[in-house]
Amino acid sequence: MQMLEPGQKIRPRLSRQEAVTMVRRLYGLEDVTIEELNGYDDKNYHVQICAGSKKPQIWPHGYVLKVTNSLDSEKLPLVEGQIEIALYLGTRGINCPQPVKNLSGNYYSLEELTHEGVDRKRHVVRMLTYQPGQLLNTAPCTQNLMFKVGKFLGQMDRVLRGFRNPAYDNAKSIWSLECAPSLTKFTFAVKDVDKNDLVNKVIDAFGRDVLPIVHTLEKGMIHGDFNDQNVVVGPDPVDGSWDVTAVLDFGDTQLSCYVFELAITVCYVMLLASDLNPLDAAGHVIAGYSMVRPLPDVEFNILKVCVSARLCQSLVMGAYSYQQDPKNEYLIITSQRGWNVLRLLWNTPQSDLINRWRKTVPLYKT
Repeated sequence: MQMLEPGQKIRPRLSRQEAVTMVRRLYGLEDVTIEELNGYDDKNYHVQICAGSKKPQIWPHGYVLKVTNSLDSEKLPLVEGQIEIALYLGTRGINCPQPVKNLSGNYYSLEELTHEGVDRKRHVVRMLTYQPGQLLNTAPCTQNLMFKVGKFLGQMDRVLRGFRNPAYDNAKSIWSLECAPSLTKFTFAVKDVDKNDLVNKVIDAFGRDVLPIVHTLEKGMIHGDFNDQNVVVGPDPVDGSWDVTAVLDFGDTQLSCYVFELAITVCYVMLLASDLNPLDAAGHVIAGYSMVRPLPDVEFNILKVCVSARLCQSLVMGAYSYQQDPKNEYLIITSQRGWNVLRLLWNTPQSDLINRWRKTVPLYKT
């Protein structure tokens, strides 16, 4: 599988008006409003049909037009796998955006985009149902909600045990946690010497403590990017407390280790924790996940390194991508708190951290 290389420009280049034209041509939607959503390597637009339009909006919350980056657009079997996963989860109680067929009766098309007459590249274009609600990063970071985040993650992974698609057998990307050592190609984007040194220490530890035992860890289909921008939350209809209502974005789904799935989520929860100590927020996510899939000792022992490696991925790739696209502030969200969280985690002794997290799990057992 081809992975991102330094200097490679893959993000789609299109204007809002080009997106409107695309919606009309591919999906037959004439009277629409379009608002660009946050995106890393892809372009995403919230599409809503105007009131009084001749073509009614069947899905009441509108749609998302997703234009995939040129690198992932070359991996059509994976694109089809992502569509299958969304359909699979949607019929099994996991709420997520559902694919919408275009006028040709297909779930996606390949469209060639140009920018100022140059750089012609093909991009996969899809439409999905828009999921209403708030993103996790806008909700209070409470113990109860963090527990529910972990539990939802475990339930989704349990449902995905029944999913199989050969396209995922050998699929990896620069964002696969197993590929964390590939970060060394991009660390030049981190100019601060101390920060760069810390990243290299984490990468070395990951290569020493995790990679040699990867073949022994339990694996399955994972979401691969269950972060605060991909988790939708809303009030629980019973008691009004915050709850997870949907999961977004299957662009990083992969066949990988379950501990990597948990580590990725713990990483982003620690970044958004303001009402809780980041280490305690992580503990409540671990507790919720453990209600569905208890962690074996070997996974507890490498969790610190795995979470640290994901933090490094986000910080390094964010810095690199921002160099490539300095107008996209979304790319450096992690850096606002990320370096402090990474230092906190990395400087906490392993035994203290494991004991702290292990003590949280029994609090929820009945």
